[in-house]
Amino acid sequence: MFTFTDRYTFDAEVKVTFPGGAEQSFTATFLMPDDEKDIFEKIDAPDMPAMIDKVRERLAKFWIGWSGIKIEGGGELAYTAENRDRLLKQRPIRMAVDNALHDAIMGIREKN
Repeated sequence: MFTFTDRYTFDAEVKVTFPGGAEQSFTATFLMPDDEKDIFEKIDAPDMPAMIDKVRERLAKFWIGWSGIKIEGGGELAYTAENRDRLLKQRPIRMAVDNALHDAIMGIREKN
């Protein structure tokens, strides 16, 4: 039986590749968009800074949690809107989160 929920959430692995090639990963929790066009629609902006702001805003709507993000010196980074926004300011993290969301929505799975 299928049970519909308008607040469907799912986890996806996020693989962040930093300049120089170092790779780290964590698990992001996403909220399923009401309409897939919400994540695939072309972003119209007058310049690159405005486009980056719009991408951050779009991702913030759907990225609602995480696990596996450690703090230097020990412990886990708590999910808060402020911490999420701070992470989205770093291009490698923002791109990795965006890719993970798109891949999960499209049903793309990594092959072992």
